[in-house]
Amino acid sequence: MHREDSPGDWWPEGKDVFQLPWCPNVHWDPPAPHADVGPVAAIRRRSSADVTRVLASPPLPVRQEDPDYGHSPVRCTLTPVPLIGVPYPQTLPDEELVRSVEGHVEATGYGSDVIARVAGIKFGGWPTWHLTDPHNVLCPTCSAPCRLLFTVASDHTTGLTVGRWGDFRIFACPAEEGHEYVVDQY
Repeated sequence: MHREDSPGDWWPEGKDVFQLPWCPNVHWDPPAPHADVGPVAAIRRRSSADVTRVLASPPLPVRQEDPDYGHSPVRCTLTPVPLIGVPYPQTLPDEELVRSVEGHVEATGYGSDVIARVAGIKFGGWPTWHLTDPHNVLCPTCSAPCRLLFTVASDHTTGLTVGRWGDFRIFACPAEEGHEYVVDQY
């Protein structure tokens, strides 16, 4: 993803390319800070000026299990669409705003998850909490509350399925770019 396609304050100074290479196989004992039974991913933030060679045909992933089980992305085109995200009502500072968001949630009939869940791939915003109450995801390096960086969400429209119809999420420390990421499958 290029900075021009997904602007926001989550881009480090001097970086304009975001890459997320991942292993498509299920990892039952993944390295920290990855989630159990999920893909192992790496974050690459770089400057496009430093990319001197682009592979015309990237290598195909090596699958180690049943093709219907795992985390194999398929080639697709991303269409960036700017969205206005809303955090969960419990985290809002103003009672009137809380009532307004709760009214919207009730009107949709989809439950509280409707305000943060986006079909497909999402940069930034707020995480969904459809399985637990909202909580802080802490940086493993400094214990600061992390911000949601990236989500791959299961969705019928996009044909994506993560785990048991969940989300693959990456959180980043806002205090320091060099701190570890927190990867989970929710």
